[in-house]
Amino acid sequence: MSEENFPFRGVEHTVLQGKKGVRQAYDCMSITYDYSEYLHRTRGMEEAEGRAIRRWFSKLLGPVLDVGCGTGRYAVRVAKMGSEVVALDASSRMLEKAIEKARRHNAVEKISPVVGDGEHLPFRAQSFNGMICTLTLDHFPHCELSAREFARVLRKDALCILTCLNSHTLNDFKRRHKLPYDKVPFRTEFLSPVLIYEVGHSANELKGLFEKYGFTAIDVEGCCYWRILPMALINLYRTELDYSPLFSSLFSLLSRVLSILNVFKSFLKYAEIHGSLLRRD
Repeated sequence: MSEENFPFRGVEHTVLQGKKGVRQAYDCMSITYDYSEYLHRTRGMEEAEGRAIRRWFSKLLGPVLDVGCGTGRYAVRVAKMGSEVVALDASSRMLEKAIEKARRHNAVEKISPVVGDGEHLPFRAQSFNGMICTLTLDHFPHCELSAREFARVLRKDALCILTCLNSHTLNDFKRRHKLPYDKVPFRTEFLSPVLIYEVGHSANELKGLFEKYGFTAIDVEGCCYWRILPMALINLYRTELDYSPLFSSLFSLLSRVLSILNVFKSFLKYAEIHGSLLRRD
C-alpha cells in the first residue's frame, strides 16, 4: 500500500489482526475516544446514527443487552429511561469509560458491565427483552455466530436495534484508498495509525442473515448520505480536513437535511450507515 493512497499520508501504520487487534485498538482509543481530534468524522457519523434511530429506544423493554457498548452512549441513554442494562464490550478500558459516563449521569446503578465476545455471549438463553448492537457487528469476523447468539439470549418478541456500516459505501472507500477489503484505518492521540478488522453489511444482507435465526425486520433507516452530495463537497470532504471540527459540524447539519431521504427506501444504498429494528419471533 503506497503512502499516497493511505488515509494517513506520510505516516507509518500497523496492521492489527482479528478480534484481538480490534480489542487492542479500542483499549488505546478509549482514553480520548469521546473527544479525540482525530475522530470528528466518527462522532459526526455517530450523532447522525443516533438521530436516525432515536425513536426506537422508547420501544425497548428491560433488561437490555448492549453488545459493543463502547463508552456507553446508548447504555446510559437506556438506563436513564429506567431499564436495567447489561453493557458488554471486548475492551475492558472502553467499559471503564462507560461506567464513568454512567456515574456522571446518575445511571450507574442501572448498568452492569461485562467483558465479553459478541460471537460467544456469556448469558443464559432468553435472558433479555431488548438488545442494542450499534456499529459493532462489522468488527466480528463470524457474524453468523453473533446472529445465532443474539437469537439465543433474546426472549420472544424482544426488539434488537442494530446498526452497521453500509458495505456498498465502505467498500468504495476502501477501493479509493487501496485498503484491504477487511480493514479500516483508525488513529487517536494515544493510538498510532492502525488498520483493524471491519467489514460493512447492506440492509438486505442483514435482513437475510437475521431472518435465518428467527428475526423479522420491522423498520430500517439510513443516515449519512454523503455519496449524493455535490461532487465539490465530496472532494472537499475527502481531504485531510475531514478530521476538523468544521467538518464535524457539516456532518451534523447535512445529516439533518438528508434524513428526509429515509422516506425513499431506494436511497438506502447511498447511506453510510444502516439501522435496523428487528423483532425476535
